Amino acid sequence: MSLTVAPDTIEFFPQAAIGQVEQPITLHQRGRVKFMATTWFARFYQPTAQTQALPGTRVKVIGREGLTLLVVAVGNDQHQLEMSATRPETAQLSLLQRMNAWFAA
Repeated sequence: MSLTVAPDTIEFFPQAAIGQVEQPITLHQRGRVKFMATTWFARFYQPTAQTQALPGTRVKVIGREGLTLLVVAVGNDQHQLEMSATRPETAQLSLLQRMNAWFAA
């Protein structure tokens, strides 16, 4: 039996949620964000929109790429317009739904 692993693609969440920075996030380095009772690696969705997020800063979690969360500054709603314009239809499916589709084929 062979198991095929899909490359890390960006998955946008249907609704953004708030996380809190635990380790600094910079333009060139991912940090850590406390989100849903645990900490995750995180990076800026748009690195040019913000230069850094320091510990204690609240950020909006909008999606993920692999196990790394994608975040934007709280109050930055520009990403909603871009997500709707550039998001492929498959990105709207949850990981579980996509896995079910792979195994059903």
